[in-house]
Amino acid sequence: MEFKVLHISYSDAQGGACRAAYRIHRSLAQTGVDSEMLVNVTESNDPCVEGPLGGWRDWLVRHGYPRVSNAVLKTLVTQNSILHSTSLLPTNLLKRINRSDADIVNLHWVQGDTLSIADIGRINKPIVWTLHDMWPFCGAEHYTMEFRWKQGYQKNNRPLYESGFDLNRWTWLRKQTHWRIPINIVAPSYWLYECAKNSALMRDWPCDLIPYPIDIEVWRPIEKHQARNLLNLPRDSPLVLFGATGGTIDPRKGFDLLVEAIGHLVDQVPALELV
Repeated sequence: MEFKVLHISYSDAQGGACRAAYRIHRSLAQTGVDSEMLVNVTESNDPCVEGPLGGWRDWLVRHGYPRVSNAVLKTLVTQNSILHSTSLLPTNLLKRINRSDADIVNLHWVQGDTLSIADIGRINKPIVWTLHDMWPFCGAEHYTMEFRWKQGYQKNNRPLYESGFDLNRWTWLRKQTHWRIPINIVAPSYWLYECAKNSALMRDWPCDLIPYPIDIEVWRPIEKHQARNLLNLPRDSPLVLFGATGGTIDPRKGFDLLVEAIGHLVDQVPALELV
């Protein structure tokens, strides 16, 4: 049976989540699935990726919505510096999704005023939602060390480092209100899978663990010395590789642990170098 998948993402290339969404789209297309993407910001020249149509509605989403979103976010005072999203305002994308000939809608990272919380609840096609962070089952936070997402966002379990309007509780309650029908969840890691299954919002929803695909024609091992020569790396020194966007300032990325580990290793591993 042939079917068509429509991937919804903020972008096809901006940021790790959007790149992952695009790779899922390309992997499906390469196996013969009729796959297309609908995004707010286009970066690739892929004819199967459709961006904004233009006009005043898209201009409003690009230039007016961020001002409203930023004003709402300022009502929350928090020490959690990770991105927060309210996904409050409706966009033109919902009509395009519901009018499409897609059989399945695959949601990805749909913040950045891509879809509102209410929009997601009004999609009239079967949905698969690939999780790229914690936002779908949290409040407005994209990542948090707290556990309100497990308990439900109650008035009495707000962290002490927050004040002002309880934006996270308000956002979570809006999700609870608009997402009445369970959505099929896909988690790319065991950690996110466990989070979704233990969340107050999604614990009874169907959830599968499916790791991100990679193109093994591109990402494949080659002979070690050849690789080092191509990358202009020392030929014989032991190397430790670390890579992450915002890796030295984002506490989730573990750079502090790396520095501590290197401090222990330098005396044990001669000529150790960090890449």
